[in-house]
Amino acid sequence: MSFEEALNFLNSRPNFELSRNFETAGLLDRLVRLRQFVDYLGHSDKKYKIIHVAGTKGKGSTCVLLEGILMEAGVSVGRFTSPHLYSFLERVTVNGVSCSESEFADIMLYIREKINQFDLRLAKDLTFFELLLVFAFEYFARCSVDYVLLEVGLGGRLDATNICLPAVTVIANLSFDHIEQLGPTLRDIAIEKGGIIKSGVPLVSSVCKTEPRIALAEIIDARKTSAYFLGDAFVVQPVTVSAPFRFQTIDGKFPVQIEIDDLNVCMPGRHQRNNASLAIASAFLIGNKFNFNADVIRRGLAKGFLPARVEVFQGVADEPVFVVDGAHNRASAAMFIDTLLDLFPNRRKLLVFGATMGKDVDGMLTDLLPNFDKVFLTQYKSSSRCFPPIGLKTIADAILQTQSSIRYANKSSGSDVRASDKIEVIDDCTIALSKCFELAGKNDIVCATGSIYLAAGLRNFYLNNITKKKIDQQ
Repeated sequence: MSFEEALNFLNSRPNFELSRNFETAGLLDRLVRLRQFVDYLGHSDKKYKIIHVAGTKGKGSTCVLLEGILMEAGVSVGRFTSPHLYSFLERVTVNGVSCSESEFADIMLYIREKINQFDLRLAKDLTFFELLLVFAFEYFARCSVDYVLLEVGLGGRLDATNICLPAVTVIANLSFDHIEQLGPTLRDIAIEKGGIIKSGVPLVSSVCKTEPRIALAEIIDARKTSAYFLGDAFVVQPVTVSAPFRFQTIDGKFPVQIEIDDLNVCMPGRHQRNNASLAIASAFLIGNKFNFNADVIRRGLAKGFLPARVEVFQGVADEPVFVVDGAHNRASAAMFIDTLLDLFPNRRKLLVFGATMGKDVDGMLTDLLPNFDKVFLTQYKSSSRCFPPIGLKTIADAILQTQSSIRYANKSSGSDVRASDKIEVIDDCTIALSKCFELAGKNDIVCATGSIYLAAGLRNFYLNNITKKKIDQQ
């Protein structure tokens, strides 16, 4: 099988990531069949230890930060994450390196033959995500990794990754997203995410809000397992954007007494300090087999990086700073703004915004619009699920009118910028970004956010067009 044939085999599968138009009914039966098929392949997921990571935001960053720590300690580590920026091969890595095209093709041929022998019905029904997960399990086994960092695709309880039995479970920050599948309240979402909690498997979590914490506590009690929460069993201080921070466990609340100073992560934001704390706590929970001393933790965290997580490009010569982020719900948009204001206070800011249908566009724009002097509403090109820009403008105009009325009622002394001056629609996202750079001065900040698809496309366009063009002109 060639790589192209293997790719066609993968892409022929139903892909819920592209539509999100699916029902959760029947998913438990699918998990049973998927578990049976993985067992038929030789229990490949049981040939290494797994750390299972869920959460609305932060699970990918937690995985890559923990990967850095494990690698620094000499641990061979696989990582399965989603979505990807440019190639699905990014989703399956060993020691930070993506699998090769030839490895992918060889294992896909093996899986296709085994599916046909096992269950022809499964051969037709296996989804894109399920097939890639089966591939990852087999690939990690062949690479003889020690640990696998397994990121949940959507939710937890009914996610394909939940067929595993991990050594540690992690639940990062929870907020509103995918409410059609997970439910309309934080309690509902916590119950779905908490579905990865297993009896006897310790949990590490940064969930702090009361409603989801109570829901998780009920699951923890029912499963009779131990749990360690940020702010209760361990803390990070101070939680700032760029200054070094300290990780410390609370006496009697965590199995190991730890205090490590002078920690840094290269991904900015207060939330990344919380993700780092999950990574550190998880490392110490997997046992004393590995040497997780302070220097290993420091060097490991410093290695952890994912693109498009408030990623800052300082530009060349007199070009403005460019910041790209994959925020796609209101909570992540608020984190983006919080980090941006800490990094670049009192700087003029311009925004390119595009979103996906079904996302909380009203919430994101409510938080984003007051913090930008000029906003271009646009769409990405890589998916049919993009939100029409003219629809974004209707929402943005209404938000600005409401916010202006509130400021007037409060007799705010600040000057308002008319919506017609502040908001502009440009259907092509690359043209919108180019227009941003034309309008921006050397001290201004140009930003792109609203969708991982938009972030990927504009990050690539910036690196291959705007930056390259400027360098060629020098």
